[in-house]
Amino acid sequence: MAKCTECGADLASDAKFCSNCGTQAGLKKDVYQVSAEGLVGKVKEIVRDASVKRIVVKDDKGKVLVSIPVTWGAVGAVATLALAPWLAALGVIAGIVTKCTVEVEKSEK
Repeated sequence: MAKCTECGADLASDAKFCSNCGTQAGLKKDVYQVSAEGLVGKVKEIVRDASVKRIVVKDDKGKVLVSIPVTWGAVGAVATLALAPWLAALGVIAGIVTKCTVEVEKSEK
């Protein structure tokens, strides 16, 4: 039986979401520690991966600063205009914090 990556609850074999916490099943999470100077560059690098579903940026205490849903278009590329406001917000965040944790949720398939 599969386990939820977020809360550890048992998942039914055909579950699309965890019945305990609501996390989407079948996602894998990568975690990166980045400095404020490298934050925007790292997010731009991560977004190029077609399997990325969400990017969560947290401060050094674990508080969520921004959660960015990543949607891919039919042509297989993220709309740059849709990401522009998020990148501007990341620039502001980079001016406030010194270190960040970037969590990336990806589909396993």
